[in-house]
Parts: sequence; C-alpha cells; structure tokens
Amino acid sequence: MLTVFPRILRLLGPPLFLAFGVTVGGGLMGALGHWLAGQSSQADASQIAFRIRIWAVAVAIGGALTALENFERSLSTKALVELAKGGLTLMAAYAGAEFGYLLVRWWMLP
Repeated sequence: MLTVFPRILRLLGPPLFLAFGVTVGGGLMGALGHWLAGQSSQADASQIAFRIRIWAVAVAIGGALTALENFERSLSTKALVELAKGGLTLMAAYAGAEFGYLLVRWWMLP
C-alpha cells in the first residue's frame, strides 16, 4: 500500500494542484481587475472563480481536445488501465478546481 501511494500522488497531484491554482489565481486576479477598474464587489471573485473552473480543468489535463482524444483512443482499444488513469486525472482536476472555487467563495464571504 505504501508503494502505491507515491505513484497515485504523482499521477493525481499535478492536475489537482494546477486546477486549484488556476481557479484561485484567476478568481483573485479577476477581483483585482474589478477593483482597479472601480467596480469593486466581494462577490466578483467567487463569480469569476466559478466561471473559470472549466478552463482550470482544461489547463490541468493538458488541453481538452488532446485529453478527449486519448480517452477515446483508450475506449476503442479497450485499454482499461489508460482509461482509468484518464478518468482519475479528470476527476482530480475537477476536484482541484472545485476546492479552489470553494476556497475563494469562503474567503470572500461578505
């Protein structure tokens, strides 16, 4: 069990933390842009973070079309291990984006 955990972390860590960083950074930088433009509102950061989640997932999995092509290729060749890796990577990226959004929303509570 202990030898499997580092392999799983190497597979799922980068997409999770990359999507998390893109979501948090995008939400906060968007809020800074609103503030510099004189349209300050605390809800702006969480709205921007909510909207940027899908792009954070696309960035984390290395581009949406490439990842979908690999997913389709593993479906057609019945490579279940590669299919599972792709699905886990996609879920980790989505989880990172969702955690980032929840953090920004919690931080920007009125």
